[in-house]
Amino acid sequence: MKKRFLALAMALAMTLGLLAGCAGGDKGGSGGNTNGVTPFKIGGTGPLTGGAAIYGNAAKNGAQIAVDEINALKGAIQFELKYEDDAHDAEKAVNAYNALKGWGMQLSLGSVTSTPGEATAALTFADRIFALTPSASSSSVINGKDNMFQMCFVDPNQGLASAQYIKDKSLATKVAVIYKSDEVYSKGIYDTFMGKAKELGLDVVSETSFMDGSDTDFNAQLTDAKNKGADLIFLPMY
Repeated sequence: MKKRFLALAMALAMTLGLLAGCAGGDKGGSGGNTNGVTPFKIGGTGPLTGGAAIYGNAAKNGAQIAVDEINALKGAIQFELKYEDDAHDAEKAVNAYNALKGWGMQLSLGSVTSTPGEATAALTFADRIFALTPSASSSSVINGKDNMFQMCFVDPNQGLASAQYIKDKSLATKVAVIYKSDEVYSKGIYDTFMGKAKELGLDVVSETSFMDGSDTDFNAQLTDAKNKGADLIFLPMY
């Protein structure tokens, strides 16, 4: 993924450089680096704190490695990266996006997770800022947005492939599903999984869900799965 990001970032910078003439950019200044080149500003939002922080920090750190490697070449193309914490919350993601926009963001890494990703994708589309998310996998993130792209597989693919894998590998005769009903990512995978499971003849004996605030005790869901004889539990969730 890092190699893909690095190559794409270079290509984008070259394109923008032709438009903005950045190769002969300001010497010094608040945005310059030691090479005297004004860097392109890349922004992103992600859960840097909270329950999904492992995803946000992984994406941020990976992007920083790529930026550092490009900048170390000391060429005419340089980048400055800034991530804002959205705590995996759509409203906070919008605020984080607006902060990055005020900072002068020229390219966006979108949001790391799907629910915030849908919210910020609408803004990057309206503002005509090119955006590429590494991991927000909801189809709605990119649908109808010609400047918004995903590097990862989308939710429908995950649901379809999971059902197919269970079937092909004969992993279970009875399946239980536990999903998060108020989470775009979880619900999207659940929906496509269930459709494919029916098509393949998988016996889904238990379908239970949970929401924010009730994600510390799963006794009810597990008891239902056990009572109905499930020998595999499918968990489409963070």
